[in-house]
Amino acid sequence: MKPNIEIISKVIDFIEEHLTTEESLDLDKIADIANYSKYHLHRMFSNIVGCTIHQYIQKRRLTEAARQLVYTDKSIIDISLTSGYETQQSFTLAFKRLYEESPQAYRKRQDFLPIQLKFEKQKIKNISSYTNLTMKCEVKAA
Repeated sequence: MKPNIEIISKVIDFIEEHLTTEESLDLDKIADIANYSKYHLHRMFSNIVGCTIHQYIQKRRLTEAARQLVYTDKSIIDISLTSGYETQQSFTLAFKRLYEESPQAYRKRQDFLPIQLKFEKQKIKNISSYTNLTMKCEVKAA
């Protein structure tokens, strides 16, 4: 059996590959990829990453949307659709909840602040365990 960190790394790599597609990233599909029950995978992921798979995906998508708002001239509706939201209104509500301002105001400010970077692992010197290089999922924007 693979160590939990390797399973979660595989899951995160899959999420990252499908993050900016309109394809659904649901727990059932991700659990199938990892060959674990969705309940066990959910517990492993939460313990290692610090949030649920759904929260991680949502915050990663919104962080990538924020990057696109600052560094591209794509329309907000296009960004909302590629971020997995069915309407611009639902995207705006989620974006405001995370970034505490509208996508339009964020774009005008032109200051990219990543809320959730890709979860990475790093070997600690002389110890075979791993640690999180990025923020925990519950970290809020300053």
